[in-house]
Amino acid sequence: MSGNETRRESSGVDSAVGPRPPCRPPLELIELDGEWTVREYRRDQCDATVFSTHDRRIDAMRAAQDRMDADRHPCLLRWDAPDIVGDIYWNELFECLRVQRSGMLDAWVVVPEGDAVVFHVDADLESACENAKAIQRAFDFKRLELRDTDGRTEQSVDHRFIRHGIAESGVRFKRDRLSAPVDEPDPDDDADVTDPSEIGPMTTASTLMAAIPDLTELETIDTSGYVHRYRGTWTDGEVAHIALLDPDRGEEGSAVKRFMSAVENWQAVADRPTVSTIYEVGVSPSAWIAYRAGEGAAEDYCASLPVDARRQVLDDVAAAVTAAAHNDVYATAISPDSIRILSRDEPVRAALAGWGIERAVSGAFDDDRVTPYTAPEQLAGAIERTTPVYQLGAVAYRLLCDREPFRGASDLHRAIRDGSLRKPSSGTSLPGGVDTVIRRAMAPDPGQRYNSATTFSTRLSEALS
Repeated sequence: MSGNETRRESSGVDSAVGPRPPCRPPLELIELDGEWTVREYRRDQCDATVFSTHDRRIDAMRAAQDRMDADRHPCLLRWDAPDIVGDIYWNELFECLRVQRSGMLDAWVVVPEGDAVVFHVDADLESACENAKAIQRAFDFKRLELRDTDGRTEQSVDHRFIRHGIAESGVRFKRDRLSAPVDEPDPDDDADVTDPSEIGPMTTASTLMAAIPDLTELETIDTSGYVHRYRGTWTDGEVAHIALLDPDRGEEGSAVKRFMSAVENWQAVADRPTVSTIYEVGVSPSAWIAYRAGEGAAEDYCASLPVDARRQVLDDVAAAVTAAAHNDVYATAISPDSIRILSRDEPVRAALAGWGIERAVSGAFDDDRVTPYTAPEQLAGAIERTTPVYQLGAVAYRLLCDREPFRGASDLHRAIRDGSLRKPSSGTSLPGGVDTVIRRAMAPDPGQRYNSATTFSTRLSEALS
């Protein structure tokens, strides 16, 4: 018999009216001997069931959340260190337990929010509240609400995990103190909690440093958008960039799903030499990905590179786009900023990064940003097989002409739809054949473009030669 079941029998909880949810212990995700383990959370781990082990935390996190939903565990504790809980994820079925007046039964009832089951019925409010507290402890409900006869919340009691702040940044705990029997008041409940002031202030950057042990330093690039950017040094000496979902939006399910979907697309082709290497993926303090940054973005170096080197950069990106298409992945956020220059030595080498993460997340908030590299069909929220060809053509325009497409346009949306593009050869030393190649790649009609990035790259090389 589980610890929770023993606790339930001794709590004096009355029989439910209707079927109860299962009384299961919380889950935990913890690193043990270099592996991420999904198991039951218990005071004595000798009795805990281990469900799975994983090499990567992101895989373990998915398995844990699937287990929590399928078997109706009340919550999941994610440990960032043996004595630090990084976050708690609650099963929505165990979000709230209520004591409220039922006109039909003419009594006080104890019911979960949004569930048909009635745990307890009582004519006396005080007795109903005592039973509700026992039920909250036994089944690990996140919150207990006492509602008056008009349905207004008069009192709220948080789960002990929340009362003790176990997921607050920088606070350390001992397992035996966290797991004290909840039916027995513990006078020394907070005796082993480290004072957060002794640890120092925790920031998003310092939390990332704690979550990514392979980083040796970290600096902020930009935290103004939906996806925050950081730069650090990996243990191999390479520069790493970290894209982090804005922690204030980390609970937005659609944003998280879109972020991770873009990451999965990236992972599908990450073994290619022209795709930026993924170092690690994680979920604390919100979803993030660390990847090889190289020497810088193509936007920063295009003016200093000779035409042959710029053509090589475009060839590398075309190879990445083609490899992705073979895996049914379409790169739809190609820009000079998403192209990383791995080496400026001869031959210049480049890799594609980002893979639409920021665009995907912004779409979760109905913020479909338009740039000079946005294809016409993207203005209507559509993606075509040749959308990456259009964007590659727009990047080629920027790298070869030293100016962005549609520069000076008073209405960027209209200019993109109409294809009102200044000739690439105008004001440059580019041969006239480049005009034809780039104009076809950037045709407003997706069906009139080159059918692949490789074909475009080949035609552009011929025109430049």
